[in-house]
Amino acid sequence: METNQLINSFRLELTTPECFPTSTLWRAKVHLEEDITEVLPYLNSSLQNGAYDHNARVLLWDYAGKKYAFRPYEIAIAPVEDREEAQEIASNIIGMVNDVWNRRHEIEPSTEGKKPLPNVLDIYKLLPGTNCKECGYLTCMAFAADLRVAKAELSQCPLLSQQTYAENRVRLLSIL
Repeated sequence: METNQLINSFRLELTTPECFPTSTLWRAKVHLEEDITEVLPYLNSSLQNGAYDHNARVLLWDYAGKKYAFRPYEIAIAPVEDREEAQEIASNIIGMVNDVWNRRHEIEPSTEGKKPLPNVLDIYKLLPGTNCKECGYLTCMAFAADLRVAKAELSQCPLLSQQTYAENRVRLLSIL
C-alpha cells in the first residue's frame, strides 16, 4: 500500500499561556503548511476523549495529561516543559495524524461532535449545597466534580429526589 503523508513538515513555536505569563510551562503551536481539515473527521472517529466541532473545524483532545487542539493549519499542545519535549510530542502527533490519514479508507469518518464535559460549577449550582454528606461525599463541590466525570450518580443525593429540587434535577440530567 502506498502511503502519502498529509503533513510533510512543520514549524514549532513555544509561547507562555496568556493568562499566566510567568509560567514555567509552555504551549506549543505546531504550524502546518498543509490544511488538515480533511483528516479531522477521521481523527474524531479514532481518538478517545475528544470534542469535535465540525463547523468551527476544530478537534479538542485530552491525552496523557496534555490538551491538543487540531485546526486547519495548526496543532496546539499544552502544557509542555521545554522545546525538546514539544519537539518530541509534535513529531509523535504528526506521525499519528499521518497514520490516521493513511488508514482513512478503514475508518468511518464522523462529523458528530462529542458532548464536552459540563462545567463543575454549573453542576454545583444545581445541587442543594447543604454539604450534608448523605451522598457519601464531604461536600457538594466534591460530589459535583465526580458527577462531571460520571464517577457519581445523581441518585446518590437523596435531596435531589425531593420536589423542592425537581427542576434542578431535570436540568442536571440534561447537562450530564
